[in-house]
Amino acid sequence: MTLIVEFEIATPILRRTVDAVSRIDVEEIYQSATGETKLICWVYGDDLGSVETAFDDDDTVRAYTRLEEPNGHRLYSVTLSERGQSHLTYPTAAEYDIGYHEITVTEDTQIRARVPTREALFAYRDVCHEKDIPFRIQRIFQESDRTGDRYGVTDRQREALVVALEEGYFDVPRSTTLTAVADELGISDQALSARLRRGQANLLRTTLRDGAPS
Repeated sequence: MTLIVEFEIATPILRRTVDAVSRIDVEEIYQSATGETKLICWVYGDDLGSVETAFDDDDTVRAYTRLEEPNGHRLYSVTLSERGQSHLTYPTAAEYDIGYHEITVTEDTQIRARVPTREALFAYRDVCHEKDIPFRIQRIFQESDRTGDRYGVTDRQREALVVALEEGYFDVPRSTTLTAVADELGISDQALSARLRRGQANLLRTTLRDGAPS
């Protein structure tokens, strides 16, 4: 039975940056065509004027681009430095078919993930220890025990999918645009696109590849 695991890791990635703000939510992790690792992330805090100075001082960040600034928070594309990439555990998660649902950086990095087996979880934990990254499990659930995760999607992914469906984004031909749905949700086109892709991937994994939950 697939597991939903909530755990903390003490990684240096974005550590100096988050000290200047209150919270960072990582929306997406991907590798560019040139092999660089990039994060799409939301930054929250009372004084966002200091965040870009913090990025400049953060040795896990090589470059960043501000994408959006709605309602008092900011969306950034962040390119990790060589040091940042060396502490990244996402490739290991992908190797063991572990899917990140939510990543929140505060004092530590909190991750909620979908894990196929306990063996995969322990293998991931061992790699964290090899990288000298402290790892602590907070909670483990059977996937079927979490109503909100019944189809493997987070609340934000579910909201995006439902609004896109109701507005006709998935119709053929489409009745609305990505921009219109993004405006409805109060987020950028890029953030919505990432949220829909991750939500659809999680949904397909839990229904087509692994079988629909009972």
